[in-house]
Amino acid sequence: MRAILVLLAAIAGAALALGAGLASGHAAGQAAKPVVLRFTGQGGGRYIDVTRWLRDDTRDCYARRTADETVSVAWRLTWRASLVRTAHGYALRDARMLRPKVAGSVDGKTVRDACDVADAELDPSWVGSDRCSGPLPVKLDGRLGVSGRRGQELFFRGPIFGSAPKPCELSVRNDQLAAHVPLSPTALGRLAAGRPLALPVGTAHPRPGDDFLARRVCSAFPHIYEGVVYLYDCDDTLVWKGTVTLRPA
Repeated sequence: MRAILVLLAAIAGAALALGAGLASGHAAGQAAKPVVLRFTGQGGGRYIDVTRWLRDDTRDCYARRTADETVSVAWRLTWRASLVRTAHGYALRDARMLRPKVAGSVDGKTVRDACDVADAELDPSWVGSDRCSGPLPVKLDGRLGVSGRRGQELFFRGPIFGSAPKPCELSVRNDQLAAHVPLSPTALGRLAAGRPLALPVGTAHPRPGDDFLARRVCSAFPHIYEGVVYLYDCDDTLVWKGTVTLRPA
């Protein structure tokens, strides 16, 4: 009888050990997989702003100011995240930004002239030009948003630049420096299996949610302000290209 009890205890112990081993293996299979997400981009454009002052009687131009500026931007934003298995498939969790690399600059000049027509009433000291050049201040390096349950959508917010140095007039259209990247369950499964993903993004690769406008043009009818009549025109081009990559860490 005692031998039978000892044998039963041994069997029970072995069963417990086997159950613990299976549980441990199951937990290991569900362990989070570290991954790296990277959003890179570079681009720029040209900004032209022209103001013409007109005579009240003839509407002839007697003074003109032309701002012609070029902007360049570039960034590399990196996050470290966890890829976990959920009831709905794989999902990215706990993204943490690593040290970003962002740069922006502007270069150009503003010219003031008499519309190519001599005017005795125009102050000669007003005619001339100003040089515009310098780095752009960075107000926000960027951010990452993750949404969705069955598959996921990544929203990459690129850098937000502040006002250009004086006397520059350009204002970077920061809303253009962003990208939506949908990831299907199949794509997330490939990432979980150790296969990296690389997707082109930028002005030439819009996806649902991206509202890219490479060129913005403004031209208005004559304005009158405190008896002064003027015309205002602008042409603002901003294009960029980049890549979103996801890879095992």
